[in-house]
Amino acid sequence: MNIYLLIRKVIQGITLAILLAVIIYIVYRLMPGNPAELFLFGAKHNGATQAEEKALLTELGLSGGKWNLMNFLIYMKDMFTFNFGYDYIRGETVWQIIDYAMPFTLILLGTALALSFIIGIPLGILTSWVRGRKTESVSITVSLILNSIPFFILGVILYIYLVSYDHIFPVTSGFSNYYLYHLSLHNIEYMLYKMALPLITLVIIEAAAHVLTMRAAMVSTLGEDFILTARAKGVSEGSIMFHHAARNAMIPVTTRMALEFAGLTGGAVIVEILFSWPGIGHILYYATLTEDYPLSEGALFLISLVTIIAYVIIDYIHAWLDPRISV
Repeated sequence: MNIYLLIRKVIQGITLAILLAVIIYIVYRLMPGNPAELFLFGAKHNGATQAEEKALLTELGLSGGKWNLMNFLIYMKDMFTFNFGYDYIRGETVWQIIDYAMPFTLILLGTALALSFIIGIPLGILTSWVRGRKTESVSITVSLILNSIPFFILGVILYIYLVSYDHIFPVTSGFSNYYLYHLSLHNIEYMLYKMALPLITLVIIEAAAHVLTMRAAMVSTLGEDFILTARAKGVSEGSIMFHHAARNAMIPVTTRMALEFAGLTGGAVIVEILFSWPGIGHILYYATLTEDYPLSEGALFLISLVTIIAYVIIDYIHAWLDPRISV
């Protein structure tokens, strides 16, 4: 691996992370109102002193106003040292809150990514195999319809029919993190039952997207010269589809996986709110509503950082899949 290219990738990632941190700072400070005023209004009626009020403003990075340069520099230092501070609403450090919510988001997104990949990729390959038949038309039509449905619309539809009408799934999907750290057959069954509906919502839409992407990539790859050569040598059609064509067709699919991670993270915010799933998206939503700067900025920066790392990793997966690509 070229060390200079590796350094370039690292510099690109750091630059993007810095830009994201600046954007997060600007966006939250463009929001109307002052988050300290809401808290201090109640604190004044509880006998808060001026010193306590000043200390709270300093802790929130608002002692010199929203656009104070020194506060901005402190904010940037805190973001890149992962010192997200103390959450003044929940009475915990931001890391404690994120530490509780992160496993829920990881298990939901990780399972959704894996299942959508396992379902969508083979279906995309099979759809390209039956090219020109009615089966292909049906598969493409269904996948297009499912992929065009927003997460919150599909979630509401599933909630109405599977929770409100048929009572198949629970009203809320949340559960204690006790089950995550004390795995047993009973606990795993309980967690799967509780997370089934948000998981189905994410998997249906993303699997449909994989079908479309994989089918298009396969059709393009099957027209390449090396496929014609393989057929001329008498290689079986199944081996051509799944061994020769599928690997090369995976390159655009892996690109989509990085995009999917970002899309799933955004979709997970809606899904977590809708089904009361106690993940990062859930706390980010309510932290933003209450102008909870430490928690919302820390959670959003962490999500953005993970997405940047995912994009960098995808570049190396491309090089592994296709040696002609240089990272």
